[in-house]
Amino acid sequence: ILALLVALPASDALLFTPQTRSALHGSPPLAMTAEDRELAPSAPDVSRRSFFATFSTAAASLTFISPALADDDASLDDSLYLILRAREAAAQETRLIRSGRFKDVQRANVKLAVKFIANNYRLSDNFIAAAGTLQGNKRIRAGEAGQAVVQNLYTILEYFDSSDVENIKVGAMSMAGKEGIVLSGLEAARNGIDEYLGFFPEDVVDKVKRKIQEENDLNVKEFDSSLGTIVNPDPKI
Repeated sequence: ILALLVALPASDALLFTPQTRSALHGSPPLAMTAEDRELAPSAPDVSRRSFFATFSTAAASLTFISPALADDDASLDDSLYLILRAREAAAQETRLIRSGRFKDVQRANVKLAVKFIANNYRLSDNFIAAAGTLQGNKRIRAGEAGQAVVQNLYTILEYFDSSDVENIKVGAMSMAGKEGIVLSGLEAARNGIDEYLGFFPEDVVDKVKRKIQEENDLNVKEFDSSLGTIVNPDPKI
């Protein structure tokens, strides 16, 4: 993910991470309006590779490696990649809320940020796809942990009026005093993702983490300083 937040006028400030160079062809610009973000393409429409899990009922040969198994490995990496990117985006949103930056557009963007994390990364689909590669009770427990993450994110959205992204259902029409609700939900989502990842081999998860860190480092290296200052770099994976 282009893990950069440029210091721009408040009306154009991006409160969440756009899709990554690996997940998107022609990713959206670093700064977009709320309308642009709503119209931004989602990962499944523009991904390099399919993110759907491939399952095969054919028996594996004792002599040859089944192509289906190779496809499963690729799909698992893709799903874990987007799940980890969603965790990263949740961490960035948390930092933005705690830092107090861009307070004048905070209300208008928190809901969009949470929707982005849940929908553009297709969390529910990727949790199911990755869990499908596990065996026995692990598959069930991982699936439950994943869906709990999605529910935590949608619980945050329930505090916002569905007819107007600038309204909050509870209390005054302001983020003042409501940060705790959002922060608790984001923390629960991050912790839930960590729990989910614990069901997978550590070397598999670490490989995906290294890929993300390499992309982030390259993004910083290639960043055009004429665009502004990086004020919300990606957290270390």
